[in-house]
Amino acid sequence: MFDRIKTIGGGATRTTGRWARIALLTALLSGSSMVAQANVDQVEEDKKPYGAYLAGLHARATMDIGAAADYHQQALELDPDNLSLLARTFSLCIADGQYDCASRVADHLVELDRADSLIRLYQFLELARDKRFKKAREYLEQVGDAGVYSLFKPLFSAWMAAEDGDEKQASAVLEELLQKDSFRDFKKFHAALIYEFTGNDARAEELYVDALGSLGALTLRTVEAYGMLLAREGREDAARELFLNYLEKAPDNETLKLRLDQLEKGKLAKHHIDNYRDGMAEIFYSAATFLMQDNIRTPATLYLRYGKYMRKDFPEADFLLGQIFEIDEYYDGALEVLQNIKKKDHLYYQSRMQQAWIYEKIGELDKAVAMLRDLAREFPDKHQLFGVMGDLYRMNNRFAEAADAYDKLIKSFGEPEEKHWAAFYTRGIVLEREQRWDEAEKDFLKALELRPDQPQVLNYLAYSWVDRGINVDKARAMLEKAVELRPHDGYIVDSLGWALFKMGEHGRAVEVLEKAVMLQADDWAINDHLGDAYWAVGRKNEARFQWRHALSLNPDDEKVSEIKNKIKHGNSSR
Repeated sequence: MFDRIKTIGGGATRTTGRWARIALLTALLSGSSMVAQANVDQVEEDKKPYGAYLAGLHARATMDIGAAADYHQQALELDPDNLSLLARTFSLCIADGQYDCASRVADHLVELDRADSLIRLYQFLELARDKRFKKAREYLEQVGDAGVYSLFKPLFSAWMAAEDGDEKQASAVLEELLQKDSFRDFKKFHAALIYEFTGNDARAEELYVDALGSLGALTLRTVEAYGMLLAREGREDAARELFLNYLEKAPDNETLKLRLDQLEKGKLAKHHIDNYRDGMAEIFYSAATFLMQDNIRTPATLYLRYGKYMRKDFPEADFLLGQIFEIDEYYDGALEVLQNIKKKDHLYYQSRMQQAWIYEKIGELDKAVAMLRDLAREFPDKHQLFGVMGDLYRMNNRFAEAADAYDKLIKSFGEPEEKHWAAFYTRGIVLEREQRWDEAEKDFLKALELRPDQPQVLNYLAYSWVDRGINVDKARAMLEKAVELRPHDGYIVDSLGWALFKMGEHGRAVEVLEKAVMLQADDWAINDHLGDAYWAVGRKNEARFQWRHALSLNPDDEKVSEIKNKIKHGNSSR
């Protein structure tokens, strides 16, 4: 019922913005062997049957990155100069946050004179993190200029100059970079951060405003940074207006809500970035954010780990890594990085929510609910947590507990508004499954009162009436309305067909149910309904075929024997 927390994204608002994003994506994926190193299928296979190597391949294929990294390191002990193995091991160690391992592999690739730009970039970061800028600049020069490196290198150079207090040099590098046509919003945002760091707030503001000219992957971060600048300069009203303006575009964004609350309480941070290490880390986070707009996860993971190498306490990177690992079903890794986010961090609430969903996915429902209960005590104003608890219980067929959770949610509403229709609808579903029909019916009617002609509610209530043989004429009219609103929804079309069947209009029911099966071919109940309709009009062979197909689609346990009986004896009820 309630959407998972999502980061602000969205494509650019103009055609030119779309092409600019495509150009940046192309650059992020080119100029290095990052993708080739990380993708087992794109690297020359090692023919030697090392057990550790094969185990590592299996672990990588099943997205157990930590195990894959460990097994690859074991394999390297047997064949330390294997270039394919070295490349994979480096990427896996980075992806798992094993930086000591990555350093050893990188050093060995340098010894073998096979270090590419990705390796050189990592070695640059090792030096830059320790503020050994003279040597770091030498390593940065060894990084190629292809693709994204033509963007990264000037920004890193500018950060080092800014940290050294050489504002003139930093500005010269940035202005030369800004003259180039590519990566516009990316460059403007990061140049603004550096200018603000050097104390040139006027130039920083110009660039923030320019960067906000289009909605893109960095919009949220730009709004945060610009809002902090405005507040620091005593322009709280302008900062408030900025946050409110973007909250209209993303009303559920918890980060913007928090920034606005911090502004009102005088607790908003003075700077988005206040040291060069965090500034360099932010570059990688931005790159990963762009990649994740197109769900390109492997290089995004490596960029995020590079960012965390420069900034260990980086909740935004941990949160995005958690999302990536969850998508890849690497749940242990997701939980590990999400648990890095502490209560003091602004993403703490979202991270705990995400952990709860992961625990439910791996079958630890009680642990998930316990986490949500703790969160409800920590955030007593977050009443939506009761809705999430209800959803978790409902998804696991624990309907009585789901109903109790939805009760608490609905009680928090006070006077219900239109936006609350889904809570009544969902509680109605679990009450109906609990055989508490009178209460369920009231909830469905309340949902329709709040949101008249809502197709899902029309469908569920009308289908329930038809199944019970009550209000059949009214139910038919409601289902016809629902089909009119959602003509391509197989479940709703099925409900209308089933209503026609129940009303004795078997020929018409066949027509409608055939359409429902075309729309939702993999649903056992719809196929079962069509079998009943075929039997009623004398098409017995087709009926048995449909019932057999329904049986192959894993019907509810209590329906299996009923369907088998129909296959053997026909539908005796018709």
